[in-house]
Amino acid sequence: MPSAVPVVQRIDASEPEAIIEALKKDGGVIIKNFTTPELVDQVNAETQPYLRKDKPWKGALFPPETRRCTRLVSRSPTVRNHWLVHPLVSRLTSHFLSKATHCWYNDDRHEYTLYPILSSSMTLECNPGGAGQRLHRDEKVHHGWRDDQTATGYRMGSDVMMAFLIPGTQTTPENGATVAIPGSHLWGMERHPKMEEAVPATMMPGDAWCHLGGLYHAGGANKTADWRRPMHSMFFCQSHLRTEENQYLIHTKEEVASWSREVQRVMGYDISSPNLGFVDFITPYKWLTGDYNPDEIDDLDPIKT
Repeated sequence: MPSAVPVVQRIDASEPEAIIEALKKDGGVIIKNFTTPELVDQVNAETQPYLRKDKPWKGALFPPETRRCTRLVSRSPTVRNHWLVHPLVSRLTSHFLSKATHCWYNDDRHEYTLYPILSSSMTLECNPGGAGQRLHRDEKVHHGWRDDQTATGYRMGSDVMMAFLIPGTQTTPENGATVAIPGSHLWGMERHPKMEEAVPATMMPGDAWCHLGGLYHAGGANKTADWRRPMHSMFFCQSHLRTEENQYLIHTKEEVASWSREVQRVMGYDISSPNLGFVDFITPYKWLTGDYNPDEIDDLDPIKT
């Protein structure tokens, strides 16, 4: 008997627990009603000037037809204020990427929790004639390693990063819809992906594709004559890891100071518990805004009382 063809699950944004279970099972899921078509149109408009100025890539990472808008969070206020801090994004990234540990100071147990931060954000516009990407795991950037889990099922803590892709237009197999191999996040390191195992994640504006860092996937080829396919993306990682896009050089102090406290935290301008990322032992967002007393610096790992 031939094996069943894998399918991509489609679950409404109002069902976070079902989305979590789909990610554990398949590694990726389409989230229906993640946002509105009107907000998608706004992001399309905010990114167009940067896409039009971009030049063809030289190398194998992107086909020359692809155009890029990096620094998406600072270049698109809509992404920053609506998608980056979307309650569902916070729920999913916290579920899969947060990590709790502890350490003993003599007989005093200190407990720490790290939370996810944005690793990179960009718009990739696959234009007519653009070839598809090679199947890959995003976690390669963090040297991700995993044992085979096909027999045991997904083990929490296996992933150190995850992604959200929001299409700027309807995506189809013809214009370059993302393709993925459901369940490939359970594979060990030596099983290589085959394109015939991949299925398209077709979407409408307002949908979002979410996948774990261990899922094999790729951007599809754009075989149309005149249909541009922009995809707006946010990639998150654990806060003790180095971000793929250097968030600390590409934004000005004035930009960071103008952001909400929640945005500053997700962008990595906070301490990663217990004391990772300080500036003169000051929390970064406080140092940037001058919101601290130099004579009363916070104790980042205080003695319990």
